[in-house]
Amino acid sequence: MNSKKISRQTIIIVSIIFIFNVVAQFLINWVQGYQPKTYQIPTNDWTRLLNYIGDYWVNYAITGLVYLFLWFAYVGLCLGAFLWLWENITWSQFCSGLLKGRVHLYAALLLILTIPLNQFGFKFPLSYYLTIPKTFLDSLNSQWALAIGVVVYVLYFLLVVKMRFLIHQTVISHDRVGLSFKNSWRRSQFNLKFYRDLLLVVIILVISLFGSIYAQHLLDSYTSVAIRHVGANVLIVVMTGIFYVITAKFVNLLADYAQPNHSKRPTNLQTEAWHWENLLILCVVSILSVWLSGKWIDQPSGRYLVIAHKGISSLNQTPNVVENLKKVSATKPDYVEMDIQPTKDDVYILSHNTKVTTTSGKSYKINQTKWSTLKSLKIKEAGHTFKLSSFEDYLKTANLYHQKLLIELKINDTITNEQLQKFETQYGPLIQKNHSEIQSLNQNALKRASRYLKVRTGLLSPVKNTIDNTKTNQFYAIEYSAVDQTLVRSINQHKKDLYVWTVNDSADVASAYVMGVRGFITDHPKQVRTQLKQLVKQPTYSDALRGILFFQKSAI
Repeated sequence: MNSKKISRQTIIIVSIIFIFNVVAQFLINWVQGYQPKTYQIPTNDWTRLLNYIGDYWVNYAITGLVYLFLWFAYVGLCLGAFLWLWENITWSQFCSGLLKGRVHLYAALLLILTIPLNQFGFKFPLSYYLTIPKTFLDSLNSQWALAIGVVVYVLYFLLVVKMRFLIHQTVISHDRVGLSFKNSWRRSQFNLKFYRDLLLVVIILVISLFGSIYAQHLLDSYTSVAIRHVGANVLIVVMTGIFYVITAKFVNLLADYAQPNHSKRPTNLQTEAWHWENLLILCVVSILSVWLSGKWIDQPSGRYLVIAHKGISSLNQTPNVVENLKKVSATKPDYVEMDIQPTKDDVYILSHNTKVTTTSGKSYKINQTKWSTLKSLKIKEAGHTFKLSSFEDYLKTANLYHQKLLIELKINDTITNEQLQKFETQYGPLIQKNHSEIQSLNQNALKRASRYLKVRTGLLSPVKNTIDNTKTNQFYAIEYSAVDQTLVRSINQHKKDLYVWTVNDSADVASAYVMGVRGFITDHPKQVRTQLKQLVKQPTYSDALRGILFFQKSAI
């Protein structure tokens, strides 16, 4: 096969993946907006819950049908790509294969395989919606956990590669269920050329990534701010195109080696002749992808808030304890973020977890234990030994140091209006004196709490949410790898603020800043403030580019 045909195949795959990603995002956003608000679901009463389901079953049925359609479209995309690249596609084979459970199984295996790859820029269909927020991955800072994760992923990768003939044996050879697995396993012998070609694709990707970051570093060092800004956007467009090509090459490579008598044509990028029409299409796809996915960088506003996460100023400090507040306040954060939840007798205390364990190994559920019992316990958590702090003591101490608080209201059961009124009576005056803000994952409780508390309230979320004009959500606190420029623009249009959590790496801080984030929830408030001051004074984009390319996920 000539090089021009190879590049044409690549650009066709790129275009189809891009179109699929755009349509999938549109449908998912539409169907999520069509659903009733989650916080309206009456989970505390079976009769009301059944009535709710009766009222909204059509909405959820449509949602299910849309997701089912997207799954079949994804499986059809995988199957069609393989058959087309094998030059063996017919309508009857396609329809027959689409109804085979084994084809769906292998498509699911591929989807799971690409979840970590999507974290680093791959554009594989649907995998964006299954990726794990980076903040949660950052919390697994154990080298053992990382090593185990890498080993498990490599073994899983080898399993998927070992089963690569399953679609061919099912659709082309028409093997029965057991025989298709057996023949696929038997035929997939170790192929050095496959791994060599795969390694070449990886090397090209790595060189492109670090080359782009170094090029931006040169622009930051020797050019004006305006040229740096333009250069960063150009490099994001270039890398987006490379990500799409690499994704297409991965599909092409896997398909080429997923038939018993695969072609002997070379599949690596070195052999392709990229003609102007292919490059033009790739350029259009890249620009549209960057624009639609919100990775296009605007000029930052220069406004920011630094927020100390869980009441600490470094990771070796004990979180959520009043004894640490003076030390944290000395780093001069705009807010100190902390977590509160009620005990059995409605005394609010500081704790991130709903259950605590003592030094003797005994566990207590906070909402099932009275404060008189909890306050005398020695708690052991994440290498720290401490006593629990009451919210009242923490508030009074914060007011003594003139330190404003960002209070995360952790309500794990449905809270009544009477309990919210009692919370306001107990803590409302101190909260208002402190000029605190309140955030919560529980939008139901947050909406009702805003009736009684005369403070700013905001929605906490690990994923993107629909931005609207509701007065309840005066700010949004969102996991930072889910944030993009489109979300920032939407929040700004509604005259609200965006906080991101938990940003500790310089690349995460820089990328959030250039996207226009207002609040930076961090474990290192002093270092983050220093970096932000420098970015305001002398804007640079190399760290931001690293954060956007490596860690900012996008569906398109």
